Amino acid sequence: MSDTEKKLSRLDLNLLIPLSVLLKERNISRAAEQLCISQSGMSKTLHRLRDLFDDPLFYRTNRGVIPTVRAKELELLLPGVIDALENIMKSTSFDPKTSNKNFNISVPSILSHAITLPLINQLVNQAPNIRINEQQIVLNPFSLLESGDLDFVVHFEKPNDDNFEVIHLKQVSPIIYAKNDHPLFSQQVTLQDCLEYKFVEFLIKSGDKVKAENPLNKLLFGKENVKTTIVTSSQMHILIEVMNSSDYLFIGSNLLMFSNPMSQQIKPVYNFDNAEQKYFDLYLISHNRIASSEAHQWLKQLFLTKNLN
Repeated sequence: MSDTEKKLSRLDLNLLIPLSVLLKERNISRAAEQLCISQSGMSKTLHRLRDLFDDPLFYRTNRGVIPTVRAKELELLLPGVIDALENIMKSTSFDPKTSNKNFNISVPSILSHAITLPLINQLVNQAPNIRINEQQIVLNPFSLLESGDLDFVVHFEKPNDDNFEVIHLKQVSPIIYAKNDHPLFSQQVTLQDCLEYKFVEFLIKSGDKVKAENPLNKLLFGKENVKTTIVTSSQMHILIEVMNSSDYLFIGSNLLMFSNPMSQQIKPVYNFDNAEQKYFDLYLISHNRIASSEAHQWLKQLFLTKNLN
Protein backbone atom coordinates (compact mmCIF):
# COMPACT_ATOMS: atom_id res chain seq x y z
CA MET A 1 0.00 0.00 0.00
CA SER A 2 1.40 3.40 -1.00
CA ASP A 3 1.55 6.40 1.34
CA THR A 4 -1.21 8.05 -0.68
CA GLU A 5 -3.42 4.98 -0.33
CA LYS A 6 -2.79 4.92 3.42
CA LYS A 7 -3.85 8.55 3.73
CA LEU A 8 -6.93 8.09 1.57
CA SER A 9 -7.97 4.98 3.49
CA ARG A 10 -8.76 7.29 6.42
CA LEU A 11 -10.87 9.56 4.23
CA ASP A 12 -14.66 9.30 4.45
CA LEU A 13 -15.75 10.13 0.91
CA ASN A 14 -19.26 10.84 2.20
CA LEU A 15 -17.88 14.10 3.63
CA LEU A 16 -16.97 15.54 0.24
CA ILE A 17 -20.55 16.17 -0.89
CA PRO A 18 -21.57 18.12 2.26
CA LEU A 19 -18.37 20.16 1.85
CA SER A 20 -19.23 20.88 -1.79
CA VAL A 21 -22.79 21.93 -0.91
CA LEU A 22 -21.63 24.11 1.98
CA LEU A 23 -19.13 25.85 -0.29
CA LYS A 24 -21.92 26.62 -2.76
CA GLU A 25 -24.53 27.75 -0.22
CA ARG A 26 -22.23 29.59 2.22
CA ASN A 27 -24.96 28.87 4.79
CA ILE A 28 -25.22 25.94 7.20
CA SER A 29 -29.04 25.94 7.36
CA ARG A 30 -29.48 25.97 3.58
CA ALA A 31 -26.79 23.31 3.15
CA ALA A 32 -28.58 21.10 5.68
CA GLU A 33 -31.84 21.60 3.80
CA GLN A 34 -30.22 20.67 0.48
CA LEU A 35 -28.77 17.51 2.02
CA CYS A 36 -32.03 16.61 3.83
CA ILE A 37 -30.35 16.48 7.23
CA SER A 38 -30.90 18.47 10.43
CA GLN A 39 -28.91 21.58 11.23
CA SER A 40 -27.29 19.80 14.17
CA GLY A 41 -26.35 16.95 11.80
CA MET A 42 -24.78 19.48 9.47
CA SER A 43 -22.84 21.01 12.36
CA LYS A 44 -21.48 17.56 13.29
CA THR A 45 -20.45 17.00 9.66
CA LEU A 46 -18.64 20.33 9.64
CA HIS A 47 -16.82 19.33 12.82
CA ARG A 48 -15.63 16.12 11.13
CA LEU A 49 -14.50 18.07 8.09
CA ARG A 50 -12.43 20.40 10.28
CA ASP A 51 -10.76 17.41 11.91
CA LEU A 52 -10.13 15.79 8.52
CA PHE A 53 -8.45 18.82 6.95
CA ASP A 54 -7.03 20.24 10.19
CA ASP A 55 -8.49 23.63 9.33
CA PRO A 56 -11.53 25.68 10.51
CA LEU A 57 -12.73 25.76 6.87
CA PHE A 58 -15.54 28.27 7.61
CA TYR A 59 -16.15 31.24 9.89
CA ARG A 60 -19.64 32.36 10.87
CA THR A 61 -20.88 35.82 9.89
CA ASN A 62 -24.26 37.56 10.08
CA ARG A 63 -24.95 36.45 6.50
CA GLY A 64 -23.81 32.83 6.85
CA VAL A 65 -20.29 31.43 6.68
CA ILE A 66 -17.18 32.46 4.79
CA PRO A 67 -14.53 29.96 3.65
CA THR A 68 -10.94 29.98 4.81
CA VAL A 69 -8.05 29.99 2.34
CA ARG A 70 -7.87 26.20 2.66
CA ALA A 71 -11.58 25.85 1.96
CA LYS A 72 -11.27 28.00 -1.15
CA GLU A 73 -8.43 25.77 -2.36
CA LEU A 74 -10.71 22.75 -1.87
CA GLU A 75 -13.50 24.57 -3.70
CA LEU A 76 -11.36 24.64 -6.83
CA LEU A 77 -10.48 20.95 -6.59
CA LEU A 78 -13.83 19.41 -5.60
CA PRO A 79 -15.65 19.60 -8.97
CA GLY A 80 -12.92 17.54 -10.65
CA VAL A 81 -12.88 15.04 -7.78
CA ILE A 82 -16.67 14.63 -7.85
CA ASP A 83 -16.66 14.20 -11.63
CA ALA A 84 -13.96 11.56 -11.34
CA LEU A 85 -15.95 9.69 -8.69
CA GLU A 86 -19.03 9.81 -10.90
CA ASN A 87 -17.05 8.27 -13.78
CA ILE A 88 -15.79 5.52 -11.48
CA MET A 89 -19.33 4.65 -10.38
CA LYS A 90 -20.95 4.53 -13.81
CA SER A 91 -20.28 1.99 -16.52
CA THR A 92 -18.66 3.26 -19.68
CA SER A 93 -21.13 2.99 -22.54
CA PHE A 94 -19.97 0.85 -25.43
CA ASP A 95 -20.56 1.84 -29.03
CA PRO A 96 -18.93 -0.58 -31.49
CA LYS A 97 -18.84 2.04 -34.23
CA THR A 98 -16.61 4.36 -32.20
CA SER A 99 -14.90 2.02 -29.74
CA ASN A 100 -11.15 1.45 -30.04
CA LYS A 101 -10.95 -1.42 -27.55
CA ASN A 102 -8.39 -4.21 -27.91
CA PHE A 103 -9.35 -7.87 -27.57
CA ASN A 104 -6.90 -10.73 -27.14
CA ILE A 105 -8.04 -14.06 -28.53
CA SER A 106 -6.38 -17.40 -29.13
CA VAL A 107 -7.41 -19.64 -32.00
CA PRO A 108 -5.38 -22.50 -33.50
CA SER A 109 -3.71 -21.08 -36.60
CA ILE A 110 -4.94 -23.99 -38.68
CA LEU A 111 -8.49 -22.78 -37.95
CA SER A 112 -7.94 -19.03 -38.26
CA HIS A 113 -9.24 -18.78 -41.81
CA ALA A 114 -12.44 -20.59 -40.86
CA ILE A 115 -13.02 -19.02 -37.43
CA THR A 116 -11.16 -15.72 -37.00
CA LEU A 117 -11.39 -14.38 -40.53
CA PRO A 118 -15.24 -14.22 -40.62
CA LEU A 119 -15.16 -12.34 -37.31
CA ILE A 120 -12.63 -9.80 -38.59
CA ASN A 121 -14.62 -9.29 -41.79
CA GLN A 122 -17.65 -8.42 -39.67
CA LEU A 123 -15.66 -5.93 -37.61
CA VAL A 124 -14.50 -4.03 -40.69
CA ASN A 125 -18.03 -2.71 -41.18
CA GLN A 126 -19.50 -2.82 -37.68
CA ALA A 127 -16.54 -1.77 -35.53
CA PRO A 128 -13.71 -0.42 -37.69
CA ASN A 129 -11.57 0.80 -34.77
CA ILE A 130 -11.69 -2.35 -32.65
CA ARG A 131 -8.42 -4.28 -32.64
CA ILE A 132 -8.20 -8.08 -32.54
CA ASN A 133 -4.89 -9.51 -31.31
CA GLU A 134 -4.72 -13.20 -32.16
CA GLN A 135 -2.16 -15.10 -30.13
CA GLN A 136 -0.65 -18.52 -30.57
CA ILE A 137 -2.69 -21.30 -29.02
CA VAL A 138 -1.33 -22.92 -25.86
CA LEU A 139 -2.20 -26.30 -24.42
CA ASN A 140 -3.49 -24.83 -21.15
CA PRO A 141 -4.79 -21.28 -21.75
CA PHE A 142 -7.04 -21.06 -18.69
CA SER A 143 -4.62 -19.16 -16.46
CA LEU A 144 -4.22 -16.58 -19.26
CA LEU A 145 -7.99 -16.12 -19.40
CA GLU A 146 -8.08 -15.73 -15.64
CA SER A 147 -5.29 -13.12 -15.56
CA GLY A 148 -6.74 -11.09 -18.43
CA ASP A 149 -3.92 -11.80 -20.88
CA LEU A 150 -6.57 -13.48 -23.05
CA ASP A 151 -10.24 -12.55 -23.46
CA PHE A 152 -11.47 -15.51 -25.52
CA VAL A 153 -10.02 -18.87 -26.46
CA VAL A 154 -11.13 -21.42 -29.02
CA HIS A 155 -9.96 -24.70 -27.55
CA PHE A 156 -10.52 -28.45 -27.74
CA GLU A 157 -10.71 -29.04 -23.97
CA LYS A 158 -13.08 -27.63 -21.35
CA PRO A 159 -11.84 -26.32 -17.99
CA ASN A 160 -13.20 -28.06 -14.92
CA ASP A 161 -13.96 -24.76 -13.20
CA ASP A 162 -17.24 -22.88 -12.72
CA ASN A 163 -15.39 -19.57 -13.11
CA PHE A 164 -15.29 -20.10 -16.88
CA GLU A 165 -18.04 -19.89 -19.47
CA VAL A 166 -17.84 -22.67 -22.04
CA ILE A 167 -19.87 -22.65 -25.27
CA HIS A 168 -19.74 -25.57 -27.69
CA LEU A 169 -18.95 -24.31 -31.19
CA LYS A 170 -18.46 -27.21 -33.54
CA GLN A 171 -17.60 -30.85 -33.96
CA VAL A 172 -14.56 -30.92 -36.20
CA SER A 173 -13.55 -33.88 -38.31
CA PRO A 174 -9.83 -34.64 -38.74
CA ILE A 175 -8.48 -35.13 -42.25
CA ILE A 176 -5.08 -36.02 -43.65
CA TYR A 177 -4.06 -33.52 -46.33
CA ALA A 178 -1.53 -33.73 -49.15
CA LYS A 179 -0.36 -31.52 -51.99
CA ASN A 180 -2.51 -31.62 -55.10
CA ASP A 181 -0.21 -33.91 -57.10
CA HIS A 182 0.72 -36.28 -54.27
CA PRO A 183 1.36 -39.93 -55.32
CA LEU A 184 -1.37 -41.19 -52.95
CA PHE A 185 -4.08 -39.71 -55.17
CA SER A 186 -3.37 -42.42 -57.73
CA GLN A 187 -4.69 -45.21 -55.45
CA GLN A 188 -7.32 -46.19 -52.92
CA VAL A 189 -5.83 -44.79 -49.72
CA THR A 190 -5.78 -46.44 -46.28
CA LEU A 191 -4.41 -45.10 -43.01
CA GLN A 192 -1.43 -47.44 -43.27
CA ASP A 193 -0.66 -46.02 -46.71
CA CYS A 194 -0.50 -42.54 -45.17
CA LEU A 195 1.75 -43.69 -42.36
CA GLU A 196 4.35 -44.73 -44.91
CA TYR A 197 4.96 -41.01 -45.47
CA LYS A 198 6.43 -38.39 -43.18
CA PHE A 199 4.25 -35.63 -41.68
CA VAL A 200 4.47 -31.95 -40.95
CA GLU A 201 2.75 -30.85 -37.77
CA PHE A 202 1.33 -27.67 -36.31
CA LEU A 203 3.21 -26.64 -33.15
CA ILE A 204 1.19 -26.19 -29.97
CA LYS A 205 2.77 -24.42 -27.01
CA SER A 206 2.27 -25.99 -23.62
CA GLY A 207 2.44 -22.68 -21.77
CA ASP A 208 5.47 -24.00 -19.89
CA LYS A 209 8.11 -23.28 -22.54
CA VAL A 210 8.21 -26.90 -23.65
CA LYS A 211 6.77 -28.54 -26.71
CA ALA A 212 3.36 -30.11 -26.20
CA GLU A 213 2.16 -33.33 -27.76
CA ASN A 214 -0.55 -32.67 -30.32
CA PRO A 215 -3.75 -34.12 -28.80
CA LEU A 216 -4.83 -35.32 -32.24
CA ASN A 217 -2.06 -37.91 -32.24
CA LYS A 218 -3.49 -39.86 -29.33
CA LEU A 219 -7.05 -39.50 -30.60
CA LEU A 220 -6.34 -40.66 -34.13
CA PHE A 221 -3.52 -43.14 -33.82
CA GLY A 222 -3.46 -44.46 -30.26
CA LYS A 223 -0.50 -46.68 -29.46
CA GLU A 224 -0.79 -49.13 -32.32
CA ASN A 225 0.04 -46.70 -35.14
CA VAL A 226 2.99 -44.34 -35.31
CA LYS A 227 3.44 -41.42 -37.65
CA THR A 228 6.80 -39.82 -38.31
CA THR A 229 6.82 -36.03 -37.90
CA ILE A 230 9.65 -34.35 -39.75
CA VAL A 231 8.73 -30.63 -39.45
CA THR A 232 6.85 -28.69 -36.78
CA SER A 233 5.91 -25.03 -37.05
CA SER A 234 3.40 -22.55 -35.63
CA GLN A 235 3.13 -20.94 -39.09
CA MET A 236 0.62 -22.67 -41.34
CA HIS A 237 1.96 -21.14 -44.55
CA ILE A 238 5.41 -22.63 -43.78
CA LEU A 239 3.91 -26.09 -43.41
CA ILE A 240 2.06 -25.77 -46.72
CA GLU A 241 5.20 -24.64 -48.53
CA VAL A 242 7.10 -27.63 -47.12
CA MET A 243 4.30 -29.97 -48.23
CA ASN A 244 4.33 -28.57 -51.75
CA SER A 245 8.07 -29.14 -52.07
CA SER A 246 7.90 -32.71 -50.73
CA ASP A 247 5.52 -35.64 -50.25
CA TYR A 248 4.94 -34.86 -46.57
CA LEU A 249 1.39 -35.07 -45.21
CA PHE A 250 -0.48 -32.96 -42.72
CA ILE A 251 -3.35 -33.65 -40.30
CA GLY A 252 -5.87 -30.83 -40.04
CA SER A 253 -9.58 -30.30 -39.72
CA ASN A 254 -12.35 -30.25 -42.30
CA LEU A 255 -12.59 -26.49 -41.66
CA LEU A 256 -9.46 -25.98 -43.76
CA MET A 257 -11.64 -26.51 -46.81
CA PHE A 258 -13.41 -23.23 -46.00
CA SER A 259 -10.16 -21.38 -46.61
CA ASN A 260 -9.71 -20.60 -50.30
CA PRO A 261 -5.92 -20.07 -50.14
CA MET A 262 -5.38 -23.41 -48.42
CA SER A 263 -7.95 -25.43 -50.37
CA GLN A 264 -6.19 -24.41 -53.58
CA GLN A 265 -2.82 -25.72 -52.38
CA ILE A 266 -3.67 -28.90 -50.46
CA LYS A 267 -6.58 -31.30 -50.50
CA PRO A 268 -7.90 -34.27 -48.46
CA VAL A 269 -6.23 -37.58 -49.09
CA TYR A 270 -7.71 -39.54 -46.17
CA ASN A 271 -10.84 -38.83 -44.14
CA PHE A 272 -11.00 -40.40 -40.68
CA ASP A 273 -14.78 -40.06 -40.67
CA ASN A 274 -14.98 -42.69 -43.35
CA ALA A 275 -13.02 -45.08 -41.18
CA GLU A 276 -13.78 -44.81 -37.45
CA GLN A 277 -16.08 -41.79 -37.00
CA LYS A 278 -13.46 -39.86 -35.09
CA TYR A 279 -13.92 -36.16 -34.37
CA PHE A 280 -13.11 -33.56 -31.72
CA ASP A 281 -15.09 -30.71 -30.19
CA LEU A 282 -14.24 -27.03 -30.27
CA TYR A 283 -15.31 -24.67 -27.50
CA LEU A 284 -15.38 -20.90 -27.07
CA ILE A 285 -14.08 -20.26 -23.54
CA SER A 286 -13.97 -17.08 -21.48
CA HIS A 287 -13.58 -16.21 -17.80
CA ASN A 288 -16.50 -14.87 -15.76
CA ARG A 289 -14.50 -11.69 -15.09
CA ILE A 290 -15.82 -10.38 -18.46
CA ALA A 291 -19.47 -11.35 -17.81
CA SER A 292 -20.51 -7.77 -16.98
CA SER A 293 -18.50 -6.17 -19.80
CA GLU A 294 -20.84 -4.87 -22.50
CA ALA A 295 -18.00 -4.80 -25.02
CA HIS A 296 -16.92 -8.39 -24.40
CA GLN A 297 -20.48 -9.69 -24.53
CA TRP A 298 -21.05 -7.86 -27.80
CA LEU A 299 -17.95 -9.43 -29.34
CA LYS A 300 -18.94 -12.86 -28.06
CA GLN A 301 -22.35 -12.66 -29.71
CA LEU A 302 -20.78 -11.50 -32.97
CA PHE A 303 -18.35 -14.40 -32.77
CA LEU A 304 -21.14 -16.90 -32.17
CA THR A 305 -23.27 -15.69 -35.07
CA LYS A 306 -20.41 -16.61 -37.40
CA ASN A 307 -19.24 -19.82 -35.76
CA LEU A 308 -21.99 -21.51 -33.75
CA ASN A 309 -23.43 -24.72 -35.16
